[in-house]
Amino acid sequence: MKENQIIQGCKHKERDAQMHFVNVYSGFLFGICKRYTSDHHKAQDYLQEVLVHVLNNIQKYEDNVNFKGWLNTVAVRRCLTEIRKEKKTKFDLLERDHDAIEHENVHYQLEQEEVLKFMETLPDNYRIVINMYLVEGYSHKEIGKKLGISESSSRTFLTRARRMIQQAFSDKEVSLFRAS
Repeated sequence: MKENQIIQGCKHKERDAQMHFVNVYSGFLFGICKRYTSDHHKAQDYLQEVLVHVLNNIQKYEDNVNFKGWLNTVAVRRCLTEIRKEKKTKFDLLERDHDAIEHENVHYQLEQEEVLKFMETLPDNYRIVINMYLVEGYSHKEIGKKLGISESSSRTFLTRARRMIQQAFSDKEVSLFRAS
């Protein structure tokens, strides 16, 4: 089935089209969900919520919009909604100290798996902000609104996450990730 046929079939609540939708887009959507939690089972729960939400609201999709882009937006919003529901992500009040940020390049060619594995170890608030900023392309102002934090807190979380990544992939720790 072609993308347009899947979309139109889902809009008409056709079971076959819904099954094709799930089969074709689950992997793509799971990848988005996985970026918002380090827990594989929780990511599967988020995926389930995203799939149900999309199928229940596919009438809102407009044909002149990129479908994968629309799915991406829906998935991110749904993941953030689920995180808020769980009330597990609590953002601490941070000092408003804005020191100059050192921008050092990490001088290693890292495998994508190693980076993703490390990303799962970051505290939830850092991982969410770095995903929204670097992967999804949200501004700090948008992140602040969506997460209910200040713009400066978003910047601080991003800065600290970057520092953690730079430290983790310095000389000694890169070899630890390769060994596991």
